Amino acid sequence: MRRRTPQPWIQAPDGVCSGLTVEHPLAEGSPRDNSKRSIRQINRPRLAFWTSQIAQQSVLLVAHTRFVVMSFVALACFGLVGCSTSSPTPASSASASAPSETVAKPVCTGDPSAHVYSPDRLQLLVPCITLSGTIDLERPEPDGDFHVRLHLDPGQTCGGQQCLDADNISQQAGDLILEPVCENPITQADAVAACQGYHNPLVLPPLGSHVTVTGPFVLDTDHGWNEIHPLESIAVVGDVTNLPSPTPSASASPIQSAATTTLSVTITASSYGLVSATTIPGASCTVQAKLPSGRTSTAAGLLATDVAGSDGAVSWSYRTVSTTEKGTGTHTVTCTLSGVTASASAPFTVA
Repeated sequence: MRRRTPQPWIQAPDGVCSGLTVEHPLAEGSPRDNSKRSIRQINRPRLAFWTSQIAQQSVLLVAHTRFVVMSFVALACFGLVGCSTSSPTPASSASASAPSETVAKPVCTGDPSAHVYSPDRLQLLVPCITLSGTIDLERPEPDGDFHVRLHLDPGQTCGGQQCLDADNISQQAGDLILEPVCENPITQADAVAACQGYHNPLVLPPLGSHVTVTGPFVLDTDHGWNEIHPLESIAVVGDVTNLPSPTPSASASPIQSAATTTLSVTITASSYGLVSATTIPGASCTVQAKLPSGRTSTAAGLLATDVAGSDGAVSWSYRTVSTTEKGTGTHTVTCTLSGVTASASAPFTVA
């Protein structure tokens, strides 16, 4: 029988698995197995080595592939959509955990026109507001009301609008006017009916008090400035001297920033019918004339507020009456600036 040349079935590289060949695909036990052909013995240790290496490389390849995939996912996540590594907190949970703030609304219980002299002159702007500030002035009026100037704390609005108008700034030294009604003796004939049988129990704190006030916010169309009229309530919340000093600003006047230590009043002229004084420029000043009889004059010229000009001068002239009791009276000038008040008095003679 002619011998066939053996054909290798598997041939490994030289020097690695030499002899790892199969001469014929027939398995052992086939009819031709008795022939001189036989399958060469496989080098089992080397086969096991390669099997182990392939398995290790497969594990490394899988791990490397997972790393590359995760890297691309991370880049896409953080670079494109800004993923977060922590679970987002639901908005509802965040809002539920935040403390809720309840802002009490001002309450006005009185009739805004009750006991008000000539209520038609008052244009209602806001039915009820509460504000805070420092009392700069308290002055009795002939209609029985008090005329009170309140220097407002910064950052407040009145029903979404400015609390002060041009006349508040030019005629009332930048203050809001408060009008507690029926507090004083009435000398104005047409105002008597408004307070008939009624006296306001509200008590004003002293000048310089830091207070909260509540009442209807109105425009006094006769004078042009804004007011709380009638004033329903007032409460002291701390003396002005205990308030923190305001932060200096570029627009603050050097004179005003020094007012707390230098405000003073000097009366330069005092005679029946005329009074003059000097103070710091920008200070808002009022005057009272106590007559020899002990009564306070209600002459029209004494009711005006005078704001000191650049020379610091203020003055008032008023009508004299020949029937006034003879003797010595007293002029008192009171000036206020940035919550600080100073006064001076001087005598005058009614001859």
